[in-house]
Amino acid sequence: MAGARMNKKLFGIGLIAVCVASFGWVRLLMIFSSYDVRPRLVSIDGLQSFSTYKDHDFEWYQKNCFGAMTEKLSISTLDDYVALWKRSSNPYCRNTYEKFSSIYAVNKVSGQIVVPETFQVKLLKWLGNNEELLKEAKLQFITTVYNQYTHESSIFNPLRSKRPGLTSDEDADSYIEELSSKTEKNCDLCEYKYKTAEDTFGRIESEHSVTAANAFKYDSYHALVMFKTHHPLLFSEEQFVDFMNTAMKWFMKVHTMDKQYRFPHLMWDSLPKASASQVHPHAQISLNSIRYYGLMEHIKQAGMRYGQEHDGQNYFSHLLQVHSALGLTTTLGNASAMAYITPKKDHEIFIVSKTPNTDFFRLLYYTIRAFIDDLHLYAWSLAMFLPELEPWSTPDYDDIPAIVRIITRGPPTSSRSDISGLELFGASNVNIDPFSVIQHIENSVKSRSQPQSEHNLKQQKIQQQIEELQQQLEQQKQADPPCDGESEMCKLNEDAAKENGKEQEVKPPEKAGKEEAVKPPEKSGDAKELVKEVQHVQRR
Repeated sequence: MAGARMNKKLFGIGLIAVCVASFGWVRLLMIFSSYDVRPRLVSIDGLQSFSTYKDHDFEWYQKNCFGAMTEKLSISTLDDYVALWKRSSNPYCRNTYEKFSSIYAVNKVSGQIVVPETFQVKLLKWLGNNEELLKEAKLQFITTVYNQYTHESSIFNPLRSKRPGLTSDEDADSYIEELSSKTEKNCDLCEYKYKTAEDTFGRIESEHSVTAANAFKYDSYHALVMFKTHHPLLFSEEQFVDFMNTAMKWFMKVHTMDKQYRFPHLMWDSLPKASASQVHPHAQISLNSIRYYGLMEHIKQAGMRYGQEHDGQNYFSHLLQVHSALGLTTTLGNASAMAYITPKKDHEIFIVSKTPNTDFFRLLYYTIRAFIDDLHLYAWSLAMFLPELEPWSTPDYDDIPAIVRIITRGPPTSSRSDISGLELFGASNVNIDPFSVIQHIENSVKSRSQPQSEHNLKQQKIQQQIEELQQQLEQQKQADPPCDGESEMCKLNEDAAKENGKEQEVKPPEKAGKEEAVKPPEKSGDAKELVKEVQHVQRR
């Protein structure tokens, strides 16, 4: 009996031990499946999250770090500024320089050419008959900026912007208006309810925008988000923020249905010059279940490596800080924009925020408006990458902020591609100095972010005038008055009929009394000018 009781006790103890061991193994299995088990060089408590906070502005750096420099800061003088920065005795300046030098390497070289007299006339023509530029052409300076973590490399030589074929003589504004009018007649996206596909869960729709499934997918969940208006450049801040919010709702809808899809992407190309298949403004939105797409995944991994090698410091925070030290940033609320010094192409702006919030969207909108309204650059491409929707691992160095990168693509009327073998397989050839780009973005933010600014009041007034004009034209159309054969309106109608191959005979009315004579529309010239002004203001 005593032995039996002992066996029961041993059995109970053994059962408890087995349960404890099983629980431990199950818990260990859960840890391995749910957490990132890679070795860490710093503790989780030592990791720093992204922040747009800046200790000092550019004026402070200019005074305390670059005070001895007399030349204006530009890509051509960047190497001199960096050398002075390195020698600064100010501890904070030295600390910021170490961050810059750990990320970037700047190299400047020169190259000489001999210009025979038989070629000099043509070269001078390309250079705008500027003798000073001809001297610069004979001894050129090329600056290369290399990112030692992302391995992005950009080559700057301002003279390369003078190469033949980079500009177009065709009027871009007329081209845009004609293209918009021509494509609106048979636009699939304008009739999205009948001429676009839907996702299995339907559409996400709001007042100004709507989604459609992409008929030719590049991921399992791949859709379009589009404006409900057709013109590629005429959209307001309200419409734009609505457009972005619709994209965010689509991301969350997909993620709610399928939790493994958690890496959001948004791509937008404006106009055929930037490879847009439809003139109607729209963006590609997609979610991936494994990782971000190529280049962004590479940048994410670069940020992780930077954190591992710098005691958990945040790569993107330091990236923003060194650009700010060079006067290459502007801020709107919780979002910041950088004139990136390793751009993919001309005018690149790199916008960051901890989350995809309204400030982030507004700053992007003001950047786009600066391109369209201030620089008259109508073709552009952008890519947006957002933080992982629901992390399945513990916090790590690879946590990215909300990021959007946008570049211009050259004149929309030019048939020449802005991408060459150098950009595809080597480094980026950039013709525009980032130090000149940031001023346009700053001005755009200041002028467009103020409610009821002078610009907004003018826009409201012009919009009211165009509505009145449209009502007058509609009333005139309904009245359908006969032509007198010589009025400007009759001549326009006759030209339009000829152009459509349907020339019609326009007969003047029979002679009537002075009171019955048909008068041409008053101030037709003013109406034309008003329409032109409206088209210009609406773009703003």
